[in-house]
Amino acid sequence: MRRLADRTFAFYWGQGIADDVPALTYYLVLSLAPVALGLAALEALLLSNTQSALNVADGLNRFLPDAVHSDIRHLVLGTRDNSPVLLAVAMASMLWTTSGAIGVIERCESRMLDCARHHVIAGRLRNMALGAGIAIMVLAASAAAPVIGDAADALDVRRTLPWLLVVLNTTGSIVVFALLYHWAPRARPNWRACLLGALPAGIAIQAVPTIVGLYFGAGAGFAAVRLFLLLAVILLGLYVIALCVLVGAGIAVGSELRRRDRIRRPCTTTTTLTSPSSTARPSRSSASAPRATPTP
Repeated sequence: MRRLADRTFAFYWGQGIADDVPALTYYLVLSLAPVALGLAALEALLLSNTQSALNVADGLNRFLPDAVHSDIRHLVLGTRDNSPVLLAVAMASMLWTTSGAIGVIERCESRMLDCARHHVIAGRLRNMALGAGIAIMVLAASAAAPVIGDAADALDVRRTLPWLLVVLNTTGSIVVFALLYHWAPRARPNWRACLLGALPAGIAIQAVPTIVGLYFGAGAGFAAVRLFLLLAVILLGLYVIALCVLVGAGIAVGSELRRRDRIRRPCTTTTTLTSPSSTARPSRSSASAPRATPTP
């Protein structure tokens, strides 16, 4: 038990994950409105239909209490109908804030991998490109949601296999975090380690909004409590998500370091086993054998 506690302390506090969790939570809080506006702007440019915009709003509302769902829908739909200048500002704000969150993940992984980091300008641009790619993936998933929902209703999957859609959503989240863990640092972990680390992050991104919604719904009837819960629950949910994301990054890096250690270990063992043979003394039979004398 004490050894497990020591390993937990060395993993979470010794490697600096505890210091990065508040920073990632800060960027997640800053990203709430810009992500909503940016996804709506991308939807307006690429998809241009109201149903997809509502799917984007519903995806964001999973992380927020019921009291602000109508405001988020109005925000997303209003952004979609506004001028191109506002759409450009919304996209730029989304990419800037999400690049800060990706930068926290990259800093955490680079420190644990003991590798050089990206240049400050090139790294920011690279993180913005990663954020744009993830936003397009989220938008594509939102566009495919009505088709998947219609297919699920036609096959009666919601009644017979109610867990199937949850598994599909969780799998998609795991793939997204595995991409982040692989492409964020300069020394890229292998895909197996990234998928292993993405498991807690992908599960948390699906489970935490549900748990937060249940917690908020339990106290929503108390008017005095409602005002405090609105902000506290959002911050708590984002903190737990940030914690799971960085713990997943630590698991991915730890698996990658163990893999590298296994690759180096056979070389060391082979050298240790073969080096004494090069300096071994000749056997007694070879020493007592007569030597051939050269003929004149």
